[in-house]
Amino acid sequence: MAGDTKIYEDRELEIYRQYQNVIAPFIVDLEVRDGEYPIEIFNEIRAAFTHISRYKVQNSTDDLISAERHIKRATLDCYKYLCVSHAEEIKAFRYNYRSVDLHLADNGRFLNTLDSLEKQAKASYIDAKKAEVSRELSDERIYSMFENAYNKHCDMLSYLHESEESIRFASTQTRKRNYWTVFSVIITVISIVVALIGWVR
Repeated sequence: MAGDTKIYEDRELEIYRQYQNVIAPFIVDLEVRDGEYPIEIFNEIRAAFTHISRYKVQNSTDDLISAERHIKRATLDCYKYLCVSHAEEIKAFRYNYRSVDLHLADNGRFLNTLDSLEKQAKASYIDAKKAEVSRELSDERIYSMFENAYNKHCDMLSYLHESEESIRFASTQTRKRNYWTVFSVIITVISIVVALIGWVR
């Protein structure tokens, strides 16, 4: 009996660890990135700690098991929201730098690598969503798939942030090229005008 009590105490402690070390930092990240605390995550956390209170007050081990499920679901929702947030950041980056020739970044390697990482991240997220909808796989497997999708999105975003210097280089070179293009056009126009004036005379 004492052994069972220790097992349940450890499981309860693991819930607190998961909340403190994983979910809480995820929530901070989401609030900083998107300025919101997703209601779905809040509801899962509230449900989890409602079950824990029943477990503590009523000694109901079934409620402890339910709390574990809600904590896992809260973590899963964090993965989902952060995948979407990361994808939106990449989308915003591409829009903001649409006039920059990103092929100039890192001798063409930057854009190819970013495209590849984004493709992998999207594919892993879509696979996870399809698995969730079909319910043909176990909850554990679906959880792992969303965790993998989150990690892929983190890889994509990390690469973007690590490439800031290459991106700045591409932006500078694009501006220089645009200046020279405008300058060349102006010189060409002036030359044509002068030629026309000379011809008219």
